[in-house]
Amino acid sequence: MEALSLVPAPDTIPAPWWLFEALVVIALTIHFIFINIVVGGGIIALGSRLRQAKKDTVPFAVPGITTALALGINFGVAPLLFAQVLYGQFLYTSSILMAVWWILVIPVLIAAYYGAYIYSEGKAQAIRSTALALSLAALLYIAFIFVNNMTLMLNPKAWAAYFGNRSGTMLNLSDPALIPRYVHFLVASVAVAGLYGALRAHRSEGPKAPAVRKGLRIFSGATAVQIASGFWFLLSLPDNTMRLFLGGNILYTTILSVGIVLAIATVLMAVRGRLIPTTASLLVLVVLMVVNRANLRSALLSEYFKPADLMLEPQFGVMALFLLAVAGMAFAIRRMISMLPASGVGRNGR
Repeated sequence: MEALSLVPAPDTIPAPWWLFEALVVIALTIHFIFINIVVGGGIIALGSRLRQAKKDTVPFAVPGITTALALGINFGVAPLLFAQVLYGQFLYTSSILMAVWWILVIPVLIAAYYGAYIYSEGKAQAIRSTALALSLAALLYIAFIFVNNMTLMLNPKAWAAYFGNRSGTMLNLSDPALIPRYVHFLVASVAVAGLYGALRAHRSEGPKAPAVRKGLRIFSGATAVQIASGFWFLLSLPDNTMRLFLGGNILYTTILSVGIVLAIATVLMAVRGRLIPTTASLLVLVVLMVVNRANLRSALLSEYFKPADLMLEPQFGVMALFLLAVAGMAFAIRRMISMLPASGVGRNGR
């Protein structure tokens, strides 16, 4: 069966496609930062507590995990909705094909939320460590399912497997890019969380605090590994797609090259202990990575679809009201974050 015949007809859009593409990049950048803090913070905290059990050391804390999780969940809804406007015919289909795993994300996320709060607010160390481990396992499951869905939507040729598996339990395990993409996300999470922990320590303890140096070491080490995993991810792509990022498309190649150079420069800044320049560089780097992700999506779907071909039925009044609501929400969230104590949230300051 032709893969193109399995792709549903697209809906009309209420505003130019490039506006939604820009909104995806902006919202996804914010979402990734918060979720990286949560997942990476959980990995760092659990590893630190395990080392503490063997040695008399103070664990490296990444404070505010529960707050970051709440913000990450809310900012995760926006890019998902914007992506559905442009790529709904692909995303809805892949979600249905793996419906059982996809719907399980909701109860698993609730469990992760409870685990994070028990870790932050609990008193008994054994219970807190167990809650942290269970919450982290739940978040790793969710990340794995999201990577499966986002890669399955980009490969309509794999959808024909539905006729041999109609139970809604398909996974995109045969995709060579699945594991590299997942590993790339996990390593990025550790890097971002390490830098975030350094920033919070800088705010509460001063620029010469040991936690600042440790956070920068975690960031630089994880970012170096992430660069290597990024090349693994690139080499796992189909040959024709990989070539677009290696000179076949000037825009794609330029953005990727700038990102690689900036990543190396960011590691060097972190090694030298330059916290603020490292943070500024990281923010730019995250945006570039999200743009690379959008370019990859366009490249893989180009055989079937281009957002510019979508039929436009303007509803600018609704879009203006939406953007006004977004501005109000951003102000409210900024105000809420500014009210957080420097030492973190929860009785344990984590």
